[in-house]
Amino acid sequence: MDINQNNDKIIFHETIDSNEMENILLQPLTVEDLEVINNIQSLFLSTIIGGCDGFTDPDDSSVPTSELICCLQVNNKIALQIIKFCRRIDSFENINADDRFIMIKYNLILLFCISACYKEKQTNDSSTDKEQEEAEEKRYMYVICNQSDYIYEMIANLSITLNDIIQEDQALLSLILVVFLFSKGLSMNENEPSLKDSLAVYRVQSYYTKLLWNYMIKKQGETKTCEHFTKLLTAIFRVQSAAARFRQFLSSQVTTLDAVDEIAPLMRTILHIS
Repeated sequence: MDINQNNDKIIFHETIDSNEMENILLQPLTVEDLEVINNIQSLFLSTIIGGCDGFTDPDDSSVPTSELICCLQVNNKIALQIIKFCRRIDSFENINADDRFIMIKYNLILLFCISACYKEKQTNDSSTDKEQEEAEEKRYMYVICNQSDYIYEMIANLSITLNDIIQEDQALLSLILVVFLFSKGLSMNENEPSLKDSLAVYRVQSYYTKLLWNYMIKKQGETKTCEHFTKLLTAIFRVQSAAARFRQFLSSQVTTLDAVDEIAPLMRTILHIS
């Protein structure tokens, strides 16, 4: 799945012939494949789910800058968790260093949106006071970042589609995150540079896409997998829109409130602020 930007549209290029695709997609999972999937799931649980901290209210919520900085501090913690997850994947560490930077800089907010959708499902399914409180904290974070319910509602609606595909399968979600990590052009940013070794990145993405497809076949069957893969491709565009709006708003707010020097260097990079 090679994704590139052309006239503000995302195009999926057909880079292998139909016979090769059929051979790739119909291969059963090997013992080695299952070990890779289990390892990715373990990394996901230990770094993203297990490392999540609670939300902290700003010292003075009446000051817009304080709210914004608090929001970005939370996002910075989540971003560090996702980067840690990526850096513990050998395939990511083995690609060109400049390409790793591009993947992180331009795809991280999108990965953040996807992981947020998963956590939304977890909290919605819970009836404990603590988890309901965390759900409200998450909602508040989106509201203060966007000064409205718009971003939160977009993420909440998107979570319905993704959770129908994921079906509370953490291994499936972690595979989706890895495929998107290696997807060039998801940011829809015309300034996203070319990769130094695009073939190496494409090969890694193809490998994880094969794992994703065959894992879904094993768990859901071919008919359901085709249905869910179609939904996943549709969800990509919705995630792109949510991530782009989230980044654009935060970047604009940081600049307008003259708060560039108050945010972490990582967030400046992710928000594409010089």
